Amino acid sequence: MERVQIPQDAEMIISTSSKGDQSKWLVGAKWIKENTRGYENMAEYVASLILDSSTLPKTSFVPYVPCLINKHDGTVVEGCYSIDFRGHLQEVTLERLFEANFETTDDILNNTRYSTEDRFRLIMEKVYQFTGLDVSHQIAQMLAFDAFILNEDRHTNNILFLFDPKTEAWQLAPIFDHGLSLLSDVKDYPLGVDLQILKRKVKAKPFNNSFKKQLSLYDGPPFINVATLQQRLSSSPYPLGRALDVINLQLNDPVYEKLLIRGEN
Repeated sequence: MERVQIPQDAEMIISTSSKGDQSKWLVGAKWIKENTRGYENMAEYVASLILDSSTLPKTSFVPYVPCLINKHDGTVVEGCYSIDFRGHLQEVTLERLFEANFETTDDILNNTRYSTEDRFRLIMEKVYQFTGLDVSHQIAQMLAFDAFILNEDRHTNNILFLFDPKTEAWQLAPIFDHGLSLLSDVKDYPLGVDLQILKRKVKAKPFNNSFKKQLSLYDGPPFINVATLQQRLSSSPYPLGRALDVINLQLNDPVYEKLLIRGEN
């Protein structure tokens, strides 16, 4: 596994997820993240393999590479890194986009009168109003992918837009941050427990806590090539551990069949 050195003068950034803080560093053009709850690095890597085995454009997602992190104090920990995709563009999360327009996503997402479809439609209408972007298909596809990998951390700060201050143009950022997927949190989902039992405990975000209901928002064609994915999983240079078991479980769940390209499909 590749080793990444953290320079002594590198600033440690505390990233907050729905489950607490995670240490990460920006070293050159690499974002480096430390495992804190389990095998987040392998979850990121396997998620990357799935997306790389899909029909999505390569520019629409962020690849992650597992690594060993050499801290400047001499300790070595596991983690992963990705390439900084922002360039000169400004990042604006979905939550900050609403706040910049003096609104809040809570008014929609926490309104119990709305169905999952209502929440999704109203949020997407607001995004179009604020940015001119119609990204309903892309966001629905991302939520379908999240359901497949059991991503429990797609909160409103993990849906990102990029703004170009020179042209004042907006774009949807690549799909990123899948660390809390594939039951990687061994504190909440202990190793050795039946996967079907653990799978029932995982809750989705942000439009509904049911993966199945968020999955229903996607009505596009299948996009995950099963044969390509299985080849990439089998030839991985890294021990994938339970992440591989979870993917195999998902590949055999009929709920996700509409996402899968099999044989001649």
